[in-house]
Parts: sequence; C-alpha cells; structure tokens
Amino acid sequence: MSFNDARFNQDGTCICVANDHGFKILNTNPLVITCDRDLRNKNVGSIGIAEMLYRSNLLALVGNGEYYDIRKGAMRSVHRFIKPWKQNVVTVWDDKKHVEVVQLVFNDSILNIKLMHDMYLVTVVHNMSGLKNYYRLVVVLKYRVYVYQMSDVSLVDCSATIYNLFGMVSTSSSKTLNIIAHPGKLRGTVVVQLYTKLPKKSSFSEEDELFSQEPKSENNVESMESFYLSEILESGEEVGSYNKVVLKMKLHRSDITAVTLSPNGYLMATSSQEGRFIKLFDTLSGELIQVFRKTNRFGRVTRCVIDKDSRWLAVVTDRPKLYVYEIDHEAVRDCEFGNLNRKINFANSCIVDINNDDSEVGKYFKMYKYSIINPATSCCRDKFCNKVVNKTIMLLQSFPYICSYK
Repeated sequence: MSFNDARFNQDGTCICVANDHGFKILNTNPLVITCDRDLRNKNVGSIGIAEMLYRSNLLALVGNGEYYDIRKGAMRSVHRFIKPWKQNVVTVWDDKKHVEVVQLVFNDSILNIKLMHDMYLVTVVHNMSGLKNYYRLVVVLKYRVYVYQMSDVSLVDCSATIYNLFGMVSTSSSKTLNIIAHPGKLRGTVVVQLYTKLPKKSSFSEEDELFSQEPKSENNVESMESFYLSEILESGEEVGSYNKVVLKMKLHRSDITAVTLSPNGYLMATSSQEGRFIKLFDTLSGELIQVFRKTNRFGRVTRCVIDKDSRWLAVVTDRPKLYVYEIDHEAVRDCEFGNLNRKINFANSCIVDINNDDSEVGKYFKMYKYSIINPATSCCRDKFCNKVVNKTIMLLQSFPYICSYK
C-alpha cells in the first residue's frame, strides 16, 4: 500500500492520510487512528489527495488514476459518478453515509484542494453533520484557482496564477476572516483575496450587527474585527452572494516557492527560489514585518507553517530539513485588530511593490535588533526540540507537508 498524501484539518485536531486503498484519519492528541476507510469495494481506485473539514464527516478527495477525458462526459449519464476517481476529478465524500455527495471535473490535473467555512454562517452552526450547507471548496490547478460554494455547487470565483506546479495556496482557518493567498500572474507576486458574506437587507440580524462601525468595547477584539471589515468592504466588489476584496503584492524578484497564512489570517510568510530571506507580512496591509535569513545549503523551501499563537515559524526544505524561527512578538502586535493605528490597504487591482533591497527591508529592520535572524535550529538537534516541545506541542514527520504546530 502506497502513501500518497497527508495533511492536518483546519484546527489541527486530526490528520487525514490518503493511500492506494482509501484514507485514514488520525487523532493528534492522543495520536491514534480513529478511522481506517478501505474503499476498494467502491471501485474508486487510489486516493491522491485527501482534505478533511474540521472534525466533520465531509472530506474532499482527489483520485490518483489517469487523466479523465472530459469530452467523454456527454456519453455518460449525468446521474452516475465517475469511477475510478481520476486526477482531474474532485469528490466530496460523506463518510457517515459512505457515499459521494458531489463531483467536479476539470480539464487539468488537480494539484491541491482546501476546504473552508462560510463566513458568519459558522457562528450559527453547532451540529457538525450540518456543515455541508456552509462550506466552500478551493481547487488549485496549474494556472487557475477555483472557489466553489458547496451549498448549491456554484462557482464563486476563478483566479489566474503563474505556472503553479506545486499547487501553492493557503487559507485561513479563522471563523471571522476567510482569506485565500496564492501566487499571482506575475513572477514574485502574491494575491490575497478576502471573501465575506453579504449581509441580508430584509431584516436586522446578527450578520448585520457584525458590520457595525461602532465597536462595542475597546477590549473586544471581535468588535474591532467588525469595524475593520466594514472598512475593507467599501473597496470590494460583489461576486455572487459574496463581497470580494483583493490585495496584489510584488514580494520577491524570483519565483515564489512557498506561501502560507497564519491560522487567524493576520500574517503571511513567503519564500522565493533565489531569495536569501523568508519574509513575514501583514496580510491586510501588505507591510513587511520581519525577515528570516536562510543558511548555506538551505535548499528550496517547500512549506512554511505559523503556529496558532504566532510565536514560531517552521520552514521545511527539500533537503529535507526543518528550521524553526522565533517571530518577534513586538512586531506582530501591530498587526492585531486591537491596534487603533492598524493599516488597511485592500483595494481592487492594487499592486504593492515591496522594497527588496536588503538594507531597507521594512521599518522593523531598524527598530528591532533581531529583525533579520538566523534559524534557531533544525529538527535534528534534540536539545532544542525538547525545549520547543515543552512550550508547545509540535508534530514532526519526515514528509514536508506533515509539519505543524498545535
């Protein structure tokens, strides 16, 4: 049995592993197998990608079979599902009923998929079995990123990218901010997209209250988020039942190899093919916060992960090695919504050219002594790993995409 893919769910409580026979779900604390689903009797073939929606019964699966010719679709009945599953077919699987919910067929191989909640609606959903009406699916191809609303299987948005061979995309797992970050159409650019559910105009509800520009309390972070969201919405455009705002940033001179968002969506880390630094940005303003120096023989960065407290940045290279950086808490504090001097720079078709000169990498370069730092260690040093584990539980595996903090 071949191992094909493994990734955490949105809150880091489970690991979903795809293999030739089906998929497995592991609980992270304690680390035990909670589900071992063998789909060979379903004749679906090998599973190449598996994405789990929190701790629910819904999974997005992509086959590992040969390419499915979409021109033959007219010869098939529209009421039948494609079997075995192919590389260009994504299937939403209900593991409680053991059936396919929906299938989407594309004209190119699927490189990555992400599941994310629908903003605002998550606050009223308490039963995990009902999440199938309130989530979205992000599908990444070589030159496209598709966003689907799965309540009616409708296409919300489609964005063009540069040649994205590794399927780079990152989504925030916050319940208040739905942000998607992916490479842009130009070399070294990143596109950050914020989707918000449009408020109902018929009657006053909790959704309308969330757009109020008067914070309830200075210490209430959620009210501050609502205040700034209303400011962001003014520069957005309507895409179906959503409001979309875009921030386009030119961050590197060479091709981008990794882009990731923090769990709350406030921070974004990027790395390039030829650059000497890993850069940390404020997502909503595009301002450079901190840079981290690469060591000799660092290799190509394949994955970056920011922990939920925004204290550590884990970087995985193709050597393979894991490097752990410490994020400057004082620099990150200015990115919080509670800061009254926070900057918002969202505007459609806005290009922010970040200075790539090493002598002026940002305002924090001169203000903070450890703005540019060397990696504290790699994963092979046991003493430091024990020190890190004492502060936060760190799950490490040999594959680059099984690396996260919890």
